[in-house]
Amino acid sequence: MIEDDLCRWIEEAFEDVPQPSDDELLHPGCMDDCDILQFYGGVSSQDMSGAMIVYNYAALTAFSAAAFRYYLPAYMLWTLRNPDSIEYAGEATLRALDPGTADEMLHDFQKSHFDELDRAQVEVVKAFLLTISDHPDLGEYADAALLNHWLDA
Repeated sequence: MIEDDLCRWIEEAFEDVPQPSDDELLHPGCMDDCDILQFYGGVSSQDMSGAMIVYNYAALTAFSAAAFRYYLPAYMLWTLRNPDSIEYAGEATLRALDPGTADEMLHDFQKSHFDELDRAQVEVVKAFLLTISDHPDLGEYADAALLNHWLDA
């Protein structure tokens, strides 16, 4: 699948996801909201700049399942369009999609981010990871996410 088709598929799979309110942004298992401060006040995922994604690379791990579902497409699209960037945002996106193995301490926490994804969204995340798995620098992170969760999802 070529990148443009995958980008359209991501946009379509997530187009009807409602924007979470400020009260719905933070994951209940997080101790503080320092990684999501810039998202308060109704930041639209479609209006996020590349700079905002780069600066807020850690936000996906602090988001609630609803906020993760809403903002994930922006991070996936940025990663697809900037796979060779020296910024950490692409790797952070892939790591946010990897819950690790069942015996790792944060496995259940990481996996809880995926709770609100529907079947179409799960399938497009798999396609995204399979596409990135061929990348020489990011491929290992995509492969880990696929093996630790998405192939069986």
